[in-house]
Amino acid sequence: MPKTPSPNSGRGAAAPKKIYGIPEARLFPQPLRPLNRGTSYGYDVIDFAEAIGQPLIPWQQWCVKHAMEINKDGTYRFRTVLIMVARQSGKSHLVRMMTLWRMLYDDDCRLVLGTAQDLAQASNQWKLTLAIINQTPYLARRLSYHRHVNGQEAFGLANGAEYMVRSANANAGRGFSVDGLILDELRTHRDTRAWSALNYTTMARPNPLTICVSNAGDDESVVLNRLRESALNGADSTVGLFEWSGVEGCELDDINAWRQANPGLGHTVSIAGLKTALGTDPPNVFRTEALCQKVDQLDGAIDLACWHDCTDAGNLDAHRDRIAACFDISLDGKHATLAVAAMLPDDRVRVEIATAWASTEAARFELPALLDRIRPQVFGWYPTGPAAALASMLRIRRGATELTGAKVTEACQELADLVKARRIAHNDDPLLNAHVKGADKHISGDGYRFTRKGEGHVDAAYAAAGAAKLALTLPPPRRARIRIIA
Repeated sequence: MPKTPSPNSGRGAAAPKKIYGIPEARLFPQPLRPLNRGTSYGYDVIDFAEAIGQPLIPWQQWCVKHAMEINKDGTYRFRTVLIMVARQSGKSHLVRMMTLWRMLYDDDCRLVLGTAQDLAQASNQWKLTLAIINQTPYLARRLSYHRHVNGQEAFGLANGAEYMVRSANANAGRGFSVDGLILDELRTHRDTRAWSALNYTTMARPNPLTICVSNAGDDESVVLNRLRESALNGADSTVGLFEWSGVEGCELDDINAWRQANPGLGHTVSIAGLKTALGTDPPNVFRTEALCQKVDQLDGAIDLACWHDCTDAGNLDAHRDRIAACFDISLDGKHATLAVAAMLPDDRVRVEIATAWASTEAARFELPALLDRIRPQVFGWYPTGPAAALASMLRIRRGATELTGAKVTEACQELADLVKARRIAHNDDPLLNAHVKGADKHISGDGYRFTRKGEGHVDAAYAAAGAAKLALTLPPPRRARIRIIA
């Protein structure tokens, strides 16, 4: 039997050294003056959090001192604070403390509006803030009302300050004048509509503060990327970027990069947890979630590495009698694409962009003659999508096939699977590359299709998917009979 260790065994052995995150941000604007109680409200927030039993850990203390720097007239140096840090570091708790302090002690803060692309996420932040109030007698005595209505949650304090929740969309905040704006997970904003609507709610306020929190995103995180770039290049001095991230190009297992991107390490995050994530997450996911580094693509429908592996400098000249074609239009009607495809002798499907147009009107004028010239054996389009704008013209084409319902999901998933199996060939067309890169997954039933959200276009990806699917369904070419003469 194994010997039971003595209670005193190992006594005197040095305990493993605990690894902590780096409290200071890697990227941040230098203070205009030395930070102290006279130049930053952050010190008061730290004291407040300690007093109510919700203390801030070192990185949160460093951040609030810098983020709440004030000008000589007492206004905030930054109208917009962008806090970028890896997951589970404690950024939500920091925002809650900043919010509660402002509602209680900042006379300019009458209305706080909490938003997120996922309304449940914004509501959860509101509920946690309300929970802190209810469990703290000093705060509970100052609660005047609270309303629990899904999507319309709100509570108010006795001094008149209110905290409301809304979904981040094109109508968010309309009709409100907001002093404290919270945008959670900014990387999920794929277009500027919600940001534009919300940003205007603070325009008329004397001393507003917008707090944006997120970890890094991808090329489609348009609002996050624009704000970050604006802060880095000095285009807007009212935007303050405070970023904890690994140095660009670092190895995934670089412990120093982990410490720099995870300032909560040793407090809210453990080395063991990061090691597990490293071993189980795809590299792009680990880079964004654990290293807070921007990647080309997050939840892409098509694997970009596999797509690039499918590059082939050939063409379809030898297969003109076996062409399948598919047409699609972007959601905003500002782009349209005709893609062609054919099966190759090695069982790969070659896809190419025949032509692209900058508007629906241009496609309507030129597409019929182009199809007459190409003469595809089969021609597909998506009648339940934006291409319905040309329905009457497309439906009468020879060999026209409508891709509807399950066929849309099939086309998208088949293209993704063919790419993964390296059974697609393409000529590295920049347009097709861009649309494939921008094609995220839009869950439909148990499958997915390409999302049509955002400022980018994916009509070339849809057209290529439809053309590839139709090329696969064409009957194989007849083999010439060889007559044997005895």
